[in-house]
Amino acid sequence: MAETQSSPRLVRFGAFEADLQTGELRKDGVKLKFSGQPFQVLSILLERPGEVVTREELQKRLWPDTFVDVERNLNTAVNKIREVLGDSAETPRFVETLPRRGYRFVGKLEARCDATPVISNGVLNPGQVDLEIAPTRLSQADPLPKRETPKDGRRNPFRTGLLPGAAALALVFGILIWYLLRSLPPPRISEYVQLTHDGQPKILAGTDGNRMYLNQFDPHAIAQLAVAGGQSASLPVSVENPFVWDVSPDGSTLLLSANDNNLSSIGIAGSSLRHLTKEEVTGATWSPDGKSVAYSAHRSGEIYRIRSDGTEAQKLASADLQTHNKVAQDLDWSPDGETIRFARDFELWEISSHGSVPRKLLPNWNPGAYVCCGNWTPDGAFYIFLSGDSLLRTSNFLAGAQLWALDERRGGLRRQPTQPVQLTSGPMRWGHPIPSRDGKKIFARGVAIRGELEKYDSQSREFHPLLGGISAEFVSFSKDGKSVAYVSFPEGILWTANRDGSNPVQLTDPPLYPKVPQWSPDGTQILFGVNPARENPDTYIISSEGGQPRRLLPHEKGPVMDAKWSPDGRKIVFAACECIMDYSTSDIRILDLRSNQVAKIPGSDGLWSPVWSPDGRFIAVLSFVGDPRVYDFETKKWSVLPIGRSDWPTWSHDSRSIYFLHSTGRDPGVFRISVEGGKIERVVDLKGFPMTGWFSYWFGLDPTDAPLLLRNVGSEDIYALTLDRK
Repeated sequence: MAETQSSPRLVRFGAFEADLQTGELRKDGVKLKFSGQPFQVLSILLERPGEVVTREELQKRLWPDTFVDVERNLNTAVNKIREVLGDSAETPRFVETLPRRGYRFVGKLEARCDATPVISNGVLNPGQVDLEIAPTRLSQADPLPKRETPKDGRRNPFRTGLLPGAAALALVFGILIWYLLRSLPPPRISEYVQLTHDGQPKILAGTDGNRMYLNQFDPHAIAQLAVAGGQSASLPVSVENPFVWDVSPDGSTLLLSANDNNLSSIGIAGSSLRHLTKEEVTGATWSPDGKSVAYSAHRSGEIYRIRSDGTEAQKLASADLQTHNKVAQDLDWSPDGETIRFARDFELWEISSHGSVPRKLLPNWNPGAYVCCGNWTPDGAFYIFLSGDSLLRTSNFLAGAQLWALDERRGGLRRQPTQPVQLTSGPMRWGHPIPSRDGKKIFARGVAIRGELEKYDSQSREFHPLLGGISAEFVSFSKDGKSVAYVSFPEGILWTANRDGSNPVQLTDPPLYPKVPQWSPDGTQILFGVNPARENPDTYIISSEGGQPRRLLPHEKGPVMDAKWSPDGRKIVFAACECIMDYSTSDIRILDLRSNQVAKIPGSDGLWSPVWSPDGRFIAVLSFVGDPRVYDFETKKWSVLPIGRSDWPTWSHDSRSIYFLHSTGRDPGVFRISVEGGKIERVVDLKGFPMTGWFSYWFGLDPTDAPLLLRNVGSEDIYALTLDRK
């Protein structure tokens, strides 16, 4: 017989199925909008799972005889793949980036052919065909087997069917065992409904069943919103700058902090404020019966339990001094009253509500990922939390994660699943999930992150797009003004280009996220900082033409941050401290590149963010305890700049003035202060200007001293996600 064979064309991985012949991708049977070059790149990676496919190979396969910008096309294609698959460059589940080399598919594959079997030489060979074992079924044409009677006339009860009851009982028992051991269908999100449409920064605090309570930031206030959506309304309280942590189980009382971050409670209907503790807190939650409160102390990192009237304080857990960030946040009390969970050091932990040593909730799951912000559904069936890349993890206003659920349903003999289930994927990022009182929905803020780079025109007093309005920040111009370096937002990739944005060159790959790059005076190198998860900030240096980044001080144990070149390129100034997550003890140091010696500037304790003046005489810094300062190398003295709390010190190109950004408060703007006379001028009024960035805001100057800012053109609103649970 002639040989007939079906070639493999369907490849399954996770919830996805790729048809390599028709170019279609499905998720849970639903066809996705995904084709063209991104699908071609994915197909090539699926052909060689686990192997590195180099950029050169992909170029030969996809663009063999055509001149194209391969780097940009590949980056665009891979970003699209990750967007559709809900994947992350920092913690890849499917596509891994090998910096400067290529890509690799790391997911688990289940390959198969069409339903057509392979017939070779008259022999059936199922090959990769998916097979199901079905019970044998006799057709009407098949004769029933005759029942034989022993020659002695006696019947065998096991052959004559005299024990059908025992067989039926065994069958029922087997079905019961299967039912008790069966795996329950995982939860999923079946519907998304947008509840607000103002796009303003906000954080969910809780719900009483009819309304949600939100922390708003522009202006700073507590707001209430119907669970069906609509316009939010301010909820007046008798404290300034309130921040709500939780809503009591009966929906009558809020847990909140004020200016001093001390914990208090206040009735929603307007009852008087009750102070619960004088400690500065970083999180608080009600017990399920409303009689107690658990909170985390900011300075000590300890977790306490008190009665709702503020009495009978009890320490439940001490801080883990071995962790990078000992502060506990996002506390939640289990519905059965026995457990308290919280986030610490970008991981989830839990303790007994009566006190115990904290233990990690998911110790071996997705290492290196950002995990936080969990809450139980009211029945305790699911624990909903956030996990994703570490992007923007220091910002309260931007989300960088997807929603996950830990299935904690109990009953029968089934084992509780140990691995979380991903509930969301795609470009939308989520923050602060709050389950509804009936457990059927999850309220969460959805954030679409994007900025627009803009330049301020002092003549028209208006902002205009720069470099085509790309979503990028940390812009730095070379000394000759011909080239520019910037970091794409929120992808976190360092690029260089001509001053007009043409001829872009990618210098770094995720998960490295460069910050505040600066050209060397000769234009051959670029300094940049990084803030890796669970590690101290560090500084790297890279050739402006590309290559492998290297640490500036490979043997320095403490943070090396905010590094800047001296104007002659012979030295580098930076902030350093022998600490973890406590930069208030930092000082300013100078690295001599010729001798490789490091020296501390006297009197620089508690100072950070140094910037060298273009003429080399001064260094401007920020202070953790007061106004910015300036160090004069000629007089070897510090002077105070009476401009108040400020950010992003930037020198004018004539070294006569320093520009600062006031990003918060009632008077946001860009200000300039002269070094000699101390005269303060407002350069730009930023009231109503929405800023964004890795630090929530960024500011710089172009070669003409025109202010540069990243305008927030993304969206941020509250959504109701239907939790389908069977």
